Amino acid sequence: MYQTRPWQKVLRYFTIIIVSIMFFFPTYWMITMSFKPKGEWNSAAGTIYWVPQNPTLDNYKTVLTEYRGQFFRANQSSALPSIRSSIVVSIGGTLFALLIGTLAAYGISRHSTDTGDLPWYIAVGRLGLLVLVMLPFIVLWARLGILATWYGILTFTIIGIVADQIIGRVLGKYYKGAVGSLSFSILQLRMFPPMAILIPVMIMWSTFRLIDTWYGLVIVYGVVTFPFVVWLMKSFFDDIPKELDEAAVVDGSSNWRAFFKVVLPLAKGGLASTALFVFILNWSDFLVALLLTSRNWGTIPVFLNKLVSSEIGAQHGPKAALGLLAVIPPVVFGLLIQQYLVRGLTFGAIKK
Repeated sequence: MYQTRPWQKVLRYFTIIIVSIMFFFPTYWMITMSFKPKGEWNSAAGTIYWVPQNPTLDNYKTVLTEYRGQFFRANQSSALPSIRSSIVVSIGGTLFALLIGTLAAYGISRHSTDTGDLPWYIAVGRLGLLVLVMLPFIVLWARLGILATWYGILTFTIIGIVADQIIGRVLGKYYKGAVGSLSFSILQLRMFPPMAILIPVMIMWSTFRLIDTWYGLVIVYGVVTFPFVVWLMKSFFDDIPKELDEAAVVDGSSNWRAFFKVVLPLAKGGLASTALFVFILNWSDFLVALLLTSRNWGTIPVFLNKLVSSEIGAQHGPKAALGLLAVIPPVVFGLLIQQYLVRGLTFGAIKK
């Protein structure tokens, strides 16, 4: 039997301690910073206070109540509306993405006609052909002056979807293998830089008067995180034998009833882990909320960006206090569904 030597134990524990410090020190610093008075987190002498010398709750009062500085302040409102906004749009976007993404994942898992994995060179070639096909439409739409309108963007999107499917069918005649699929087309939604997508969305949302509305953010969050739900839930549904839902249909259940009564309860662990992952993505988003909100529905990351004072500059104490408050909802959500997380994260890991 292999015996662990004393120096190996020492090295192991030393490594664990170092790695733990690296992971937990930012959290420790945020917690202590949230209780430091202004003189300790903005010391003129450059002194670093590792532990609060005079603990105070003033930072929490600053972000949770209306406040005015002695002279000027960039943001004089409470963070409570931003906390409300984050909760509403994150939960709404998560539910929206789970609703459409879970149904799409089940349909792809059970009724997909894919013939295999898409080779990278075929994927790049297909995407390149799509760009070449769409370039003339970009020039034409720009000359017609409708590229910046909602109906121009909508028609351009529809043409792109149709062109993508036609390219897939044409490639299928010359390449005997996977040339694309619905699941791959869904994944393409995550292949473009967010800024390239958000500019047209801003124009459309401005036309539809969805700027600075909770439902406008919910729709965007749901669509942006939809591909993650599809690909995660598809892997969970693939690990559930098809014979189960087929047996339910044979016994008289409809396809919908078989899905909700048989398949979905077996995948609740995967559903819980996917929900937590998508919720964290929506909760921590900054770019979408920054561009699509102004005053009423700004989220916590947007409010954090505004915590700057003309008197002292960046308000590190209030930022740390609000950051600590922002950690609470994801942690509570994770604790509520922890009984499903282990099952969801290891689902399909062991094969018979």
